[in-house]
Amino acid sequence: MFLIRSIQAELIKLKYLPILWLCATVVFAILLVVFTSHYIDVNSVATLGRSPWLKIKTASAAIFSVFMIIPFVVLFISAAVYIEHQAKGWKQQYTVSTSRAAVFFSKLLSLLLVILITLFILIIGLIACAYLLNFLLPELEFNYYKIPIFIFFKTLAHTFLATLGVIGIQYFLSLRFKGFLIPAGFGIVAFIIGIILGSVNNPLAVYYPYSYPIIAQDYGMFIRDKIGVVEYGWINNVEMYSILIFLVFILFACILETRKNVID
Repeated sequence: MFLIRSIQAELIKLKYLPILWLCATVVFAILLVVFTSHYIDVNSVATLGRSPWLKIKTASAAIFSVFMIIPFVVLFISAAVYIEHQAKGWKQQYTVSTSRAAVFFSKLLSLLLVILITLFILIIGLIACAYLLNFLLPELEFNYYKIPIFIFFKTLAHTFLATLGVIGIQYFLSLRFKGFLIPAGFGIVAFIIGIILGSVNNPLAVYYPYSYPIIAQDYGMFIRDKIGVVEYGWINNVEMYSILIFLVFILFACILETRKNVID
C-alpha cells in the first residue's frame, strides 16, 4: 500500500514542466518526421499489395530506437533525480521511518512507468498520424488494412527491454552524482559511441549497453551480421544482457542508497 502511495507521489513530482516538455518533444519529433516523410514523398512510400502500417511502424521504430530513446532516457532520468537532489528530497525521505529500499524502488518504478506511458502515447500518436495521412493522401490506403496493434506493442517492447541496461546505469549515476551535468553528459557521450559501434557493425556493440536499442532489432539501416545478435525465440541475447545489466546496477545502487549517510 505504501509503495502505491509513494509511486503516486513520485508521479506528481514528475509533472515538473521541463520533464513534461521532454516527453512531449520526443513523441512530437517522431510523429513530425514520420508524417513529413510520408507526405512529401508519397510516391515512394505507397506500395501496392503491402500494408502501409508496417512501413510506418518500421520507420517510427527506427527513428525512436536509433536516435531518440537513449537521449530521452538519459535526460529524463538525470532531470527526475536532480529534482530530488536540488530539493534535498532524498535526505528528507531517508530520515523518516519508511524503508529506504521502498523509497528507492518507488522512484525507480515511477520512472519506468513514465517511460512506458510515453511509449504508449507514441503508439496512439502514430495511429492518429496514419489516419491523418490517409485523409490527406487516400492513395496510402491505411483504411484498407487492419492496424497491427500487437506488432506496434511488440516492437516497442523489444526497444524497452534493450534500453533497460541504460536505464539501470543512468539511475545509478544520477543517484551517485548530485549534479545534472555529469550523469547526463556521460550518457550523451556514451550514446554517441553506441551509435558508432552499432552502425559500423563492430562486434563490441553486443557488449556495450548504449548500443543495444540500435542493434536489438533489424531496421534495415545497418548491417548486423558481424555483431553477434542471437535470437532465442521471442528474446535475443542483447535484450538478455540489457536485463542483466539493469538488475546488477539497480541492486548495486540500492545497496549503496540503503547504506548512505544522510547527514552529509
